[in-house]
Amino acid sequence: MPVPAGLQDLSPWGAHLCLRVEAFLKELIPDGLEGRSFVLALSGGLDSTALALIMRLLTPRLGADFTAAHLDHGLRPESGKDATACAAFCERINLSCQCGFQNVRALANDWKTGIEDAGRRARYAWLEEIRERSGAFAVLCAHHLNDLAEDQLMRLTRGGGWPALGGMPAWDPGRRILRPLLMTPKADLQRLLEETGTAWREDESNTDQAFMRNRVRSDILPLFIRENLDYLGAAAELWKQARIDEIHWNNEVLAHDPAAGSPQETHVLSNNTLKGCSQALRLRMYKRCVEAIGPGQPLAPTLHGLDEAWSKRSIGKTFQFPGNKVARIEREGIVFLPAASPTGVDT
Repeated sequence: MPVPAGLQDLSPWGAHLCLRVEAFLKELIPDGLEGRSFVLALSGGLDSTALALIMRLLTPRLGADFTAAHLDHGLRPESGKDATACAAFCERINLSCQCGFQNVRALANDWKTGIEDAGRRARYAWLEEIRERSGAFAVLCAHHLNDLAEDQLMRLTRGGGWPALGGMPAWDPGRRILRPLLMTPKADLQRLLEETGTAWREDESNTDQAFMRNRVRSDILPLFIRENLDYLGAAAELWKQARIDEIHWNNEVLAHDPAAGSPQETHVLSNNTLKGCSQALRLRMYKRCVEAIGPGQPLAPTLHGLDEAWSKRSIGKTFQFPGNKVARIEREGIVFLPAASPTGVDT
């Protein structure tokens, strides 16, 4: 089957799918994509292959430039064939492609982390390196609506709070990651590839039950869909409501403390600032201050404990957060800083 040269070569359904993705992109980047370049993460699987095809078909309408990037993790004997297939696919649709290699198993040993985490960290670091070197606006990832629903369930299982329970962002300006397919069901992507005769690679690790995401995908999400056939639609609505609430709370935090959330080594939330805030707002201010110091997700129980200690004026009490960060109750308020700071924090 010949490669579709444009939307006119698709079925009406396929063309409408691409236009929905275009409309979503314009919502995420209101000032447009024209004249900008993007790095497109391409694994060779169904999702990223569909993303590459859709972006290639939309290129004349968007006025943007796309470069695919494939990273071989070296975890499977056939991984080299994935890289070859990605390069061949990109040549077929006239899309430039860069391929790289990382020994993820060795990295996992060096970093003392799991294979999945090491692969994710290596992949995003490599993509960001390409983005910075090329001056691209963002990295495009192929997460879709099913991935979003899985992410919401995983966050719920791990104890996430609101509005983080809404799931991953479609546009993450801090990390320069853009997810154009986040409101698109996986079934639609598969139908598009089948209609256009586009092949993709299957990764057996996607069915490995050792990984939580795979268990959620195969065992848990289907139960929710069985109870509500439009569960993916419900997940999309939850995401939209979370984004609305996130904007509200971010504005509230900045209205009470304009410096909260800005990258910094140390930050003080004064008693005068905190006493004028509801508990809901205080908790979000704590979270923003902890995240501003560096990587590491603050957990809800610790945030609640910190708020209780502040309410009781437990001077000197210190709370440890992931990423080697602490918050300490002082007479003037709460001090947030790295645990290894030379200020002498007792962790």
